[in-house]
Amino acid sequence: MGFLGIVPKVSLFTVPYAVLAFYLNSRLNISFPRFPALGFALLTAGVVFWLLCYRQISKAYRRGELLTTGCYSRVRHPIYSIWGFLIVPGFSLAIGGFMLGLPLVYWLALVKFIGEEEKALAERFGDEWREYTKRTEGFLPGI
Repeated sequence: MGFLGIVPKVSLFTVPYAVLAFYLNSRLNISFPRFPALGFALLTAGVVFWLLCYRQISKAYRRGELLTTGCYSRVRHPIYSIWGFLIVPGFSLAIGGFMLGLPLVYWLALVKFIGEEEKALAERFGDEWREYTKRTEGFLPGI
């Protein structure tokens, strides 16, 4: 599994849904709530955290190391968490309409494919990965 992990597979579900949601929002005159201020706040926070984590994981990936410090010290998949709890919901709240269903589609796709990534990481890093999984959660600390 490459640097992008399961992102291409998750995108096979989220991108078509987002395109359909944009289309339906533009064609149907249904009043859905929008929360642009909250959406942009979540989106901005998400991008900042994503950049911090991306910087850390890209360095470790180039060195062929399992990253277990920094953003990765408490959860195994902080970038997926940032997208799922901040970026995708922020985008959805800012756009509104049918886009409000995008976070659900994201999480369903992520849960469907995350096992593949964890298996690939176990094969690549062996006991180091297994020990890491014992002391960290998948997406949220303490859950």
